[in-house]
Amino acid sequence: MSPSLFFAAIFVGSCVLMFVGSADAIEEWEWKRLTRKQLPKLRSGDQFRPAPKESVEQPEASSRTDVSQHPSRWKGWRSVVVQSTKDESPDCRSFVFAASEGDSFPPFLGGQYLTIRLKDPSTGKNVSRCYSLSSGPDEPHYRITVKRVPGGAMSNLLHDTIRVGDRVEIQAPKGKFHYSISESHGLEPQPLNLIAAGIGITPMLSMMFQSLNERADREVNLFYQVRNAIDAPFLAPIREIAKMLEKNTGVRVHLWFSKPEDEDIQPGDSVGRLSAEQIVDRLGHHRGEYLICGPDVFMSGIADGLINCGASEERVMFESFGGKSKSAGALAVPACEPSDDLTDASVGLLVTFRTSEKNAAFESEMEGLLDVAESLDVDVDSGCRSGDCGACVRRLLSGEVRYAEPPECDVEEGEAVLCVAKPVSEVVVDA
Repeated sequence: MSPSLFFAAIFVGSCVLMFVGSADAIEEWEWKRLTRKQLPKLRSGDQFRPAPKESVEQPEASSRTDVSQHPSRWKGWRSVVVQSTKDESPDCRSFVFAASEGDSFPPFLGGQYLTIRLKDPSTGKNVSRCYSLSSGPDEPHYRITVKRVPGGAMSNLLHDTIRVGDRVEIQAPKGKFHYSISESHGLEPQPLNLIAAGIGITPMLSMMFQSLNERADREVNLFYQVRNAIDAPFLAPIREIAKMLEKNTGVRVHLWFSKPEDEDIQPGDSVGRLSAEQIVDRLGHHRGEYLICGPDVFMSGIADGLINCGASEERVMFESFGGKSKSAGALAVPACEPSDDLTDASVGLLVTFRTSEKNAAFESEMEGLLDVAESLDVDVDSGCRSGDCGACVRRLLSGEVRYAEPPECDVEEGEAVLCVAKPVSEVVVDA
């Protein structure tokens, strides 16, 4: 073996061992894939330089752009087994889901989410919530990482009741929160800037894995706002990402600590709260895509600040699982505001739930038929509340509904997406 190959083998092998041995490391197979596909190409140890146009290998864009049409994609709910669990911080736990033997999961785009459904044993009712995928899109499993929220029905059910070998129901990955595939496959892609706070790191990990598997020459900046090292999910492996990849790839990691312990801070880390101005100052430009995930106030503040600093509004994105944010860059809300005519036409119309034998009039402050159901204590699953996940789809037995914008989820003729459907006549719903 030549000296260069010998040292390359040592480098690659040590990177894999480094992550397998870390107490809260990212799953081993994700690093095996990266080290197998990417690091051998980078073993020269040269400083990172963007690849010239003529030398960039162009991946097949269709492998990502057509995920919604993949033959293994399913509609509705699917039972999957919990393959493993892992605590990433004192209040954040990862759950890895595996398909049944002989089956496989369809691919997804980094940044998309799963809708999870469990039965609450204390009430006997189903609970549904949406969680971003934290696994790499090329892995054979799906992983979500869930923060325990005080009073959170689903997060506490997952933490307290779900163990390895249990089964849960999921829907196929959905969501528009992902970076531009056409940009990633271009000859000279603009920078990909990923901005997270706390548990908002989960979709950023998925996007970073996808970008690294597609190409190593793209500039990727990960900004991560945390409180301290103990309460920061995935902080240890993210630090190792920086050490392993920043010299030979376009990946750069920028860490901000709001209330660090003395031993938390390492060279290059920052203390305080991350702002849009600091992001642009650290980058030295306002180019590229900006994807943001974290608390609502954090996301809307960073998004507005980036646009004020010169970033293109069309390239600043965040997703709010509740669909309430109206800030620039919000994706989980309709692109156009509901028309006053549609809202006014719905007020006072009778909504009947046949199975539950309950009815009530639609009121002006209601966003959709789901609000009517909840006011009557009618058992209807819900997740995104923005027409994306499909958890609340029910048969419309009679009447007509309309939407401010067509829902993103799968919906057949004769069905209604209750969270965003408004009646334009008296309606009867199968619920």
